[in-house]
Amino acid sequence: MKIKKLYNTNDLITKVNESKFNVNHLLKNKGYQNKPLSFDEAYLLGAFTMAPYVSELQDIFDLPKEIIKIQSVVALSTFHNRFIYQNEQSAEQIAGICAAIFDYDIGTSQEGYLNPDVDIVLDNCGMGGDLYRTPNLSTLSALIAAADGVNFLKHGSPGNTDSVGSSDFLSYCGVNLFPSKELVEKSLENLHFGYTDALDEKYKRIHTQTHHFAKLAHMNDIIGPITNPVNPILMKKRIVGINHLIPPERIAQAYRILNQKSITNLQHGLFVRGFADTTRNGGIDEVSIMPGGTYVAELKNGEIKSYNLYSHDFGFSDISVENLHPGVNKAKTSKEILEGLIVDERKDAVLANAGLIFHLTQGLNLKDSTEKARSILESKIPFYLLQEYVGFTNGKK
Repeated sequence: MKIKKLYNTNDLITKVNESKFNVNHLLKNKGYQNKPLSFDEAYLLGAFTMAPYVSELQDIFDLPKEIIKIQSVVALSTFHNRFIYQNEQSAEQIAGICAAIFDYDIGTSQEGYLNPDVDIVLDNCGMGGDLYRTPNLSTLSALIAAADGVNFLKHGSPGNTDSVGSSDFLSYCGVNLFPSKELVEKSLENLHFGYTDALDEKYKRIHTQTHHFAKLAHMNDIIGPITNPVNPILMKKRIVGINHLIPPERIAQAYRILNQKSITNLQHGLFVRGFADTTRNGGIDEVSIMPGGTYVAELKNGEIKSYNLYSHDFGFSDISVENLHPGVNKAKTSKEILEGLIVDERKDAVLANAGLIFHLTQGLNLKDSTEKARSILESKIPFYLLQEYVGFTNGKK
């Protein structure tokens, strides 16, 4: 299953010359005026960002590598703001830069796309932007789904704005975060679970910019979750937790553009932003059963609709921000939820997030899907699955 580039290097040379591509011009004419980029402008910015790392791009942009790195960080930070994302045209910007990362980051990397021998793969990676600390809800819910046979190739990273990301949690549990491509594919086929760290340069290099070079959040908060290194043909369904800067509809619209250009193959996606209270000023990039509920944008067969979900939809009463807090050791708390040692409201938050996965994949109503998640979690099969995955990634198959 070979992925064809949208624009090859000859196309890029033509577009760079015709547009007189220049980051200073993009910033002055659009970024500093809070105007989003067009699809092609964003695609060129994505290719420009990757030029220091991709030999076939280095002669296209006539600047030293270190200058390209600096300019791309400034641009990716400038175009990552609430005012731009409120503009509906920003869906083109998001789609364009993600398309370039598919083509010239994953597509030119040492290992390229993962191609497990399965029909469908899911992910529920979030964009960060949590304004409150929570357990590792997406990773725990992915393990619950995988324990029921849902193929999950979870993508994630160490904490950047939070000290404990999904990679930190899995590392705490003993997972080798950088196994071979073949091992990840086999694990997905055999255990229904695999994990790729966004800092694994065998697949992607853009994430090292945020964590090592720039050490700050920028547009990669959005790019990273969308560009899971699994073959996009396989990712027919998924959930994305949305950053606090972005309306969830914008990501649904960006995926629709990527689908139309045959870059992705997402037939059914749920894009969620959870809130703490009814003012909806502060939230999380996951399903919330706090009083603010969850705003969902749903893309299904090219159509987009939006709606709200609340705790009662999952069969729960509202929980408070304080009761969701994971405490000092977030990784330890997350593991203890999986082990069945924590059975309070933090467990309920995990079940709601897992319930949404079964709602998406099996068409169950939310209460039934959440109860299914409860039964699976309480069986401890997800915990045993994680232990198997730890052994698998460390060569103890």
